[in-house]
Amino acid sequence: MGELQKMTDSSRDLQLRVAAALRVEIAGDSPTVAAARIRDAVAEAIGERHGARPATIKQIEYAQALELDVSEDTLRVASAKIEDELTRRNQMALARLKLKPGDRVVKRETFEIDGQRHEVTREFTISSIHPSGRLFFKGGNGRGAWPTEVEIVESIPSS
Repeated sequence: MGELQKMTDSSRDLQLRVAAALRVEIAGDSPTVAAARIRDAVAEAIGERHGARPATIKQIEYAQALELDVSEDTLRVASAKIEDELTRRNQMALARLKLKPGDRVVKRETFEIDGQRHEVTREFTISSIHPSGRLFFKGGNGRGAWPTEVEIVESIPSS
């Protein structure tokens, strides 16, 4: 999962000009969704394997779980809308939890083996927070989590 594209006014102006030239409607779209619509319009012309294709059943079902309707969208647009929603939720969780390096958090992971559900609970200390909101853990060898995937155990006082 990535972050919402941060665009300068000139970048957004460029998106609007390209979309207008292609007769692609992007008014009201986020930069991520606008980029997906533009890419759909030019995909085959720039040598991509596939042009615009319908969203997959898995995308539609996942989006429904996020309370999004992508049933009429293309695969790229559905993916962009899902990305935007996950980013929004993670940014809200980051602000709500007020997470910072040094805080201790718990991450619960559930998985299924031979039809039986298992849960693993691990405690970590946050080493850094990427601008996308991704949390990285001390001693984690790249291990991390999204803010929506953790519970705070102990928050260190702010300096």
